[in-house]
Amino acid sequence: MRVAAIDVGSNSVKLAIGDVESDHVHVVSTDRITLQLGRDVELHGGLGEAVIDAVAQAVGSLATQARMAGARRIDVVGTSAAREASDGDQLAAAVGAAAGVPMRRLSGLDEAHLLSRSIDIAVGIPLRSAVMLDIGGGSTELVCTDGGLVVDQVSLPIGSVRLTDRLQLRGEDPFDDNAKERLQGAVDEAISNVCSVEQGSRGFGCGGTVTSLTRLHMFGMPPSEVQAGAVDRTLLSREGVDALLESLASKSLEDRMACTGLKAKRAQILPAGAAILAGLLHRLDVEDLQVHEQGIRTGLLFDLAQR
Repeated sequence: MRVAAIDVGSNSVKLAIGDVESDHVHVVSTDRITLQLGRDVELHGGLGEAVIDAVAQAVGSLATQARMAGARRIDVVGTSAAREASDGDQLAAAVGAAAGVPMRRLSGLDEAHLLSRSIDIAVGIPLRSAVMLDIGGGSTELVCTDGGLVVDQVSLPIGSVRLTDRLQLRGEDPFDDNAKERLQGAVDEAISNVCSVEQGSRGFGCGGTVTSLTRLHMFGMPPSEVQAGAVDRTLLSREGVDALLESLASKSLEDRMACTGLKAKRAQILPAGAAILAGLLHRLDVEDLQVHEQGIRTGLLFDLAQR
């Protein structure tokens, strides 16, 4: 069955179209529109009519794209920014009208469950001891398993967009020592109570931050110019993340964009995302992550087909 999932995230609105057979999901097409809803929610508490209209237009366009590709059913979900916005009800109504299907606002634990489901489907075998991470624009989901069972799943209220704006790190200059200390302190505080895991646990990661950092680490070129799927199932080392964090934070925004080819919106938020990832890898003592590009959308496609 061909189905589609649209994820209204804090950084971008993402589409995945996939064919689901038995317990296998084959993603045939993806698209995304960057709107950074999380910034409006962090700075103003809500989105406002103009932003809501832009989101609805984006979702409507992606839903049309999905139907033209043959999707029999479409699921539309909203994550951190959608559930926290003071005008979230208006957003849900506008998006539902534009998509032709209701928008579900996921809780943080819903996201963590979908993360676990997506990794299980992608890997295809039971995971004895694993750490699963999904770093988004507004929140970070973490799932720990032991003996094939989920022992902890949490949603942390930090993401690449939220942390960048909370600490006012969108400036043109390189991060000074004070900015680096504030960033490190905010990450350390947010992850201080995350679960402990068995030594040698396998790491799995997804989300825009993980994918962008992996593409830069492997290819050193604009992530948008790397073919989709090029880093799927590859490994991103903790040392590599540390090096990327130091490199990104030590450059001005202009130099960051020049050396990576990233557009301004992604170049502004990637250092914060890298800091979150580096902090979690060190806190959990995980040496590297196996990267899965699709993130929770694989779980959404599978659950939609099953329903």
